Amino acid sequence: MIEALLITLQLVLIVGLIWMRRWKMRAFEYYETKSTAIQREWLRLVGVEAYYYAERTYHNYDGPAKLNEAIKYVLDRAEGQGLIVTYPEVRAVVERACSEVSFGKQKVKRSIS
Repeated sequence: MIEALLITLQLVLIVGLIWMRRWKMRAFEYYETKSTAIQREWLRLVGVEAYYYAERTYHNYDGPAKLNEAIKYVLDRAEGQGLIVTYPEVRAVVERACSEVSFGKQKVKRSIS
């Protein structure tokens, strides 16, 4: 009788451990997905900020020099936040910010004329 109870208890513990491991994996996947989305949005906003920073601060520089300064700005901010980003990611974010701002200016010019 006691042996059957111990075996049942062991089975319940094993099933419980398996269930907890699956729950942990799902929670980790959810966290990774949400944090990645939040980081991407943060990176996009900082890219726009870096674009405007480079345009205002380095207005005498040429295009590639402004781009490099904007990239440095984003890399510094990401490092300060503890985010790990690559150079191509940062460049893509700044380039996108540049194109979005340019596209917005074109829309304004067209609506005025």
